[in-house]
This record gives sequence, C-alpha cells and structure tokens, in this order.
Amino acid sequence: MTMTTPGTSLNSVLQGATTENSMASPQDMPDYPQPQATLSAEEKVKVLAWVNTNLTKCKSARILQERQWYLNLAFYMGKQNVSFMQNLGLNNSGINNQLVTPKAPYWRARPVVNKIRPIIRKELAKVTSGQPSAYVVPASSEDQDLFAAQAAEQLWESIYDSHKIPRTVRSAMYWTLITGVGYVKCYWDDTAEDEFNDQMGEICIKHENPWNIFVPDLTEEDIENQAYVINVTVKDIEWAQDAYGDQLDKELIATSTAATVLDSGFLRLINAQTQATADVVEIIECWIKPNRTKLFPEGGLVTIVGGQVAQSWMGWPYKHKLFPFIKLDHISTGGYYSESVITDLVPLQRELNRTNGQIIEAKNRMAKPQLIAPRGSINPAQITTEPGQVILYKPGYAPPQPLPLQPLPNYVLEELDRIQGYMEDISSQHEVSSGNAPPGVTAATAINFLQEQDDTVLAGTVESLEFGVQKMATMVLSYIEQYWTTERMVKTVGTDGSFDVIMLKGADLSGNTDIRIEKDSALPQSRAARQAFVMDLMSQGFIDPNKGLEVMEIGGIAKIYEAVHVDVRQAQRENLRMQTVPEQTTAEYVDAQSNYNQAIKMGIPPVDATAPPNPMTGQPEMLPPPPPPIPVNTWDNHQAHIEIHNKFRKSQTFEALPEGIKAVFEGHVQLHVMAMAPPPGAMPMPGQMPQDPSMMPPNGAPDMAGGMPPGGPQLPPGA
Repeated sequence: MTMTTPGTSLNSVLQGATTENSMASPQDMPDYPQPQATLSAEEKVKVLAWVNTNLTKCKSARILQERQWYLNLAFYMGKQNVSFMQNLGLNNSGINNQLVTPKAPYWRARPVVNKIRPIIRKELAKVTSGQPSAYVVPASSEDQDLFAAQAAEQLWESIYDSHKIPRTVRSAMYWTLITGVGYVKCYWDDTAEDEFNDQMGEICIKHENPWNIFVPDLTEEDIENQAYVINVTVKDIEWAQDAYGDQLDKELIATSTAATVLDSGFLRLINAQTQATADVVEIIECWIKPNRTKLFPEGGLVTIVGGQVAQSWMGWPYKHKLFPFIKLDHISTGGYYSESVITDLVPLQRELNRTNGQIIEAKNRMAKPQLIAPRGSINPAQITTEPGQVILYKPGYAPPQPLPLQPLPNYVLEELDRIQGYMEDISSQHEVSSGNAPPGVTAATAINFLQEQDDTVLAGTVESLEFGVQKMATMVLSYIEQYWTTERMVKTVGTDGSFDVIMLKGADLSGNTDIRIEKDSALPQSRAARQAFVMDLMSQGFIDPNKGLEVMEIGGIAKIYEAVHVDVRQAQRENLRMQTVPEQTTAEYVDAQSNYNQAIKMGIPPVDATAPPNPMTGQPEMLPPPPPPIPVNTWDNHQAHIEIHNKFRKSQTFEALPEGIKAVFEGHVQLHVMAMAPPPGAMPMPGQMPQDPSMMPPNGAPDMAGGMPPGGPQLPPGA
C-alpha cells in the first residue's frame, strides 16, 4: 500500500473545514453533564429492590420464549433426542426449562441427521456476506459541514475495520437466526485503553446473547420504546472486585453459575463447563428512560454487582439518548421477540429422525432376524451374530426358525423425500440454494431468478441488520463527538488499497453524525453474478479489460462504484456550493455577464489587447466570458458534471432559487459544454458531440444573459 493524496482521503476533506473549527478546544464541546449520583443507604435499598423486582417480572414473562430458545439451540447443536424434564426443578412460573435425553431400549435406533445446522449456516452466510454501505447527511450545505460529513463517513469505515465489527455482527446474527433475536452492545468505556493512540477511553462493541437482555413490554417491537432495559452478565469475582471494589459497601460474595442467568442447561447446550462453580458474580445493568419511574425521573443507569449498588447515574449518560443495545430481528411476530425458522423445522426434524430410525431398525431385523423356537428348546443367550455359528436345540423340538418379516412399504421410504421437501419450503432453501439447478433449468437468468426468490424471505432480516448497523454507526460518531476531546490518530484505507493517517477530535465532526445505510446494500449477492456483471461492463466498454480482471475478485465491484461516484459526488458538492453563493457575488457576476453579452450584441466584442492577433484571421483574440463563481476544472468529468447539474436543474428546489443563482448554474454548465467541444477546425474526439454553430453566439462565445440560447440547450444528447 502507498500513501495517498486524492481529494477523497480523510486528511484532505478535513483540511477543507474552517480553521476555527479545527482549533476547537475541549471547552467548545457541547455541555452534556454526566452526573454520577451519590445515593444514601436507604436510597440504595429502594433502587436495589426496584431493579430486582422488575428483573423477576421480566424473567417470568418470557419463560415460554426461553423454552423455545433452548429447544432451538439443542436441535442446532445436534442434540435432537431431547425433551423437557417433567415435574423436577420447576422455576417460579411452574415451567421446567431443563432438557434431558429420555432413556430408550438398547436396540432402539435413534439416528440424528441434522438438517437444521446447514440451513442456519446458509442463512448466516447470506445475511453477513455483504457490507452495508453508509453515508452521512451533512448538517447544512456549508462547505464546513460537507467536508465534516465526508470525514465522518471515512471515520466510520475506519472504526468498522479496526473494531472488527463484521465479526461482532456475525456473532449477533448467529443468535438472531437461532432464537429469533440478537443484540450488539455499543458503549463508551472510560477504563478501556485506546492502544493505537495510547489514551484512556475507548468505544466498545460486543455481541450479547438474548438470555442476557430483559425488557418489560413484550408487545412493543422497538427496543427504544421500552421503559427500561436490563443487561445481566456473569463475571469472574476477581475481575468484578478490581472493577467495582472501591464503589461497594462490603466485600463481594461469589455465587455459583447455577444461581445466575447462565444456568447449567444453557452451559451444557453450548458445550461449556457444566459444573456449578462458586467463583463468579452476577452484574446487572439497568438502563432507564426518562419519566418511567419516580426513582429516576430524568432517566439513568444503575449497576448492581453481587447484590450491591455499585454505580448510579441521574440523567442519560450519552448524548445520543439511545439504549446502548442494537436489536436484530429475524422472523417478525408482531411482538418484541421475533421467531427463528428452527421453530417450524423442529417437528419435521423429529419426524425425519424417527423415520430414519425405523428404517435402520427394519434393516437390523432383516440382517439379524428374530427367531421362533418352542419354549425350552434352546438357550437364547447362546445365540450371537457370529458367522457359521452352530445353534444347539433339544431333540424332539422343532429347530428355531426366522420370524417372517414384511419389507417396509414404499410410502415409508418416500416419506423422507416429502419431509425434505417440506423443510426446503419452510426454510426457502431449495436446490438452487445448494448450488444445484432444478431439472430442466439451464438458463443463467432463470437460475439467478430462483436464487433471488430463495433470498427474498431474508429481506426482513437484512433490513433489521441494516437498521442495526445504522444505529451502531450513529452511536459511534456520537461517542467520538462527545468523548474525543483531544486529538486522536485515525487510519483509513481506500478501496484501491491506499491509506491515510490523520489527527482528529470530536469537535471536527461539527454535529455531522446523521449517518444512513443505503437500503438493500446488505442483501446477499452471488459472486458469480458479480463477476458476470463485471464481464458485461468489460464487453460494453464501460471499463478497461485490464481493470476488469483486477476487480474480478470479491469486493471489486466496490472499486468500480467508488470510481464512478467520485465524479458524481464532486458534481453534487458543486450543486450545494452554487446554491449558497453570496448575493453580492451573484449580482456582480450577473452584471459582468450582462455587460459582456451586451458588448457582443452591439458589435463591439471585448478583445485582449495584450495578446497577439489570431494567426488564422489576423484579428485580435476575443476575451472569454466572465468566469462563474464556481469554476470548471481541467480534471473534471464534464459529461458526468453536466448530467448531475442538469438533473438538479429539473428539480423543484432549483425552480425556487433566485434568478441570480440560476444564472450561476447556467454559466457553470456552459463552461463544461465548451470544455467538451473540440478546437475550431478539429475533428471531434470519440465520445464527443460536435457543437451546432447556430447555437453559439458570434465568435463562439456563449450567450448567458437570457439563459439558454435560441434553439435549445448546448448540451450533448442524453445530458
């Protein structure tokens, strides 16, 4: 990789911000106090009782949901011959969550053909295969905000890579696909170290499994509309003592894992330690929204460690005023907890295993048939599966005979195919999702269409993921603006592999934290389809074949889009700048342009007396028209700029602009048109359209006094 200096680098866009903003001090940051409350012993008792009471209510309210989570997880792990224990270990609701494997006779065949795991693996691969595309909406059309918004975009890309957010999202989506809901926690930790900058305080992003998050209202889908959110975790007692020991009234007492949110059933399912150890404590965080309880009228945060109140905050700690939890949903149910496709697959998976077991038992009976013998004629214990064994029986009795067996009916064997078809329909993963084309389908377009149909059912999950990443990005930029009071080093890497390193602090964002995720940017995409798309671009001449081979690998499409969007974004920035040209500058330009055009109409064209005469005509060279306030650059993609500018000029926003601003746009576009025109007497270059002399004023100067010249705009077709 090499150092880069293009205009899209984070360093260059920040240089466009005003000097006043770049010199902002920590005192210039928004005054957002974070008071930590000092509670009396009596107040701590009330707060502790309130949190524990509501936590108990939340646990009881979702006990049935947790049963399904345990069952889904067990089937995904391949432990499919399980059932819930009866009448033992009942919780407060009278419902047992303990999964056990019932005993069965030794000859009972209990095979497990796990069809659920590959289904979930494919879903996980699809929903996490793409990176959601983010962009920041500038706070205003001022240059300072435009540059700050570009800086915020690249800052998010840097955080996205450095904090390994794709890995965290993948872990959260794993729980989302198994239980129906997953979480990512995004928060600021004053005690964490920013190792890259050697400073204290860091943004922390991690996944949380659904067993650790509790909410009160199970009919409300949006987590932000909940009155409070309780996060329960289990930590080693030594860690908790170091982190909170100086804030506790008495020494921590360890408890066993069986007494915490991580019960033995959960640990056994995830193949973790199942012995109840007594070296952990339960840590409870309760995030309370304003006006939800008299104890915290302005909202707040309470941290309870080992049954003691360790921290309490009056008022919301963060400027963004959001819960630091991102909720990811799978199959919507209309309530808070979404569902997993495993819930619908469990009965079919049980029947599939049962049918396979029956086939195996029938095979075993055929291979080692049951024998019929008169009572007392043989000793059954002496009969084995040894080849060539001699079976002795008492004289006078009939010899043992194999019990006649009937072969399995065909409908039993066909049942396997029917179950497989049902599972494919429910999971929407048919042959094409497994890389196999259906019989008779050979056209690439038809195969892609079938693949898209299989992926359509994931649209809701992908939409939830995109919204979650957008919320996470908003939090990240808000934390940077709130807590980066001193400059920190940021590394960015472009799509072309170039990198840049700059110094940045929160004040440089200037409130530009409104980040959005492009809709459907995270939808699963086929690598073969992307490569076919690149091949089409190469065959049509849109990109050079050598460049096409370079971007043929995964991620190459982003390079193409980035190259195309460079010109589009530059033209869009010019649109914003031209809309905000000062009134005095606009008036001066309009007057100069009017005088210039008036002189031409009177037959007195302004000439450059200092320049030598034109060698072709012997006449003095005519002065060019007055330049518009926003100039045209030699490196501009004139065709792209004309299209973007004219697209804006067809909008209602442009129609409402003052006439002077419209004249600025007209002059700017005309300069692009002139730049595309070949020199007089020269043949047009490929891709250029010759200019119509009837559309140009005398001596080739464009008439900009009255808008477009007679005969229509001087633009290439399609502009």
